[in-house]
Amino acid sequence: MNELTAFIEGGQLSVSRLLLQHYQTLRMSSDELVVYLQLSDFASQGDTFPDLAVIGERMGLAPTQIYELIHQLLKKKIITLNSTVNEQGQPVDHYDLTPALSKLSVLAVQQNQAALNSQETNQRLSVFNQIEQTFGRPLSPLESEIISNWLDLDHYSAELIQLAVREAVLNQVYSLKYVDKILLNWQKQNIQTKEDLQAYQKAHPRR
Repeated sequence: MNELTAFIEGGQLSVSRLLLQHYQTLRMSSDELVVYLQLSDFASQGDTFPDLAVIGERMGLAPTQIYELIHQLLKKKIITLNSTVNEQGQPVDHYDLTPALSKLSVLAVQQNQAALNSQETNQRLSVFNQIEQTFGRPLSPLESEIISNWLDLDHYSAELIQLAVREAVLNQVYSLKYVDKILLNWQKQNIQTKEDLQAYQKAHPRR
């Protein structure tokens, strides 16, 4: 048996990248992470309550040290220890590893939301900046309110507003009232994206 065959036959363990990237966010130490991975390895083989001494041998640590690491994982609610009754009516303990996955799922949702909020903020700023640059002057409080209403009340996308501003510039009109008329007209034509606008302009070429 060559080394590659031995490696393949040794089996593979699927590990969440979120766990590797954010275990410290869950307040897990490096040793606690390895213990969690060891428990995952045993669980993948059907052993949900492995011998701590075996884990200790794998990690080069005493069983008492493994016990303390398990205790910390339980305390931090990364894992839970559950007990069920087998067919013989005897209690059977097993480690549940899913709490860590639940925490990681919440973290992933929070990160995605934060990214969306950041993207929305950047797009919002780009709209204000583009209009100020186009008009060649700072926006008045009333103009800023109009733009905010487009975004927050009318729910026009930043992209659509920027396209409407460009359309106004092509017509040599530097007025938010004119931009608003363009947006209202596009709304009536159900134009919501750049692709919608291109399709409409292709079907209705300028004369």
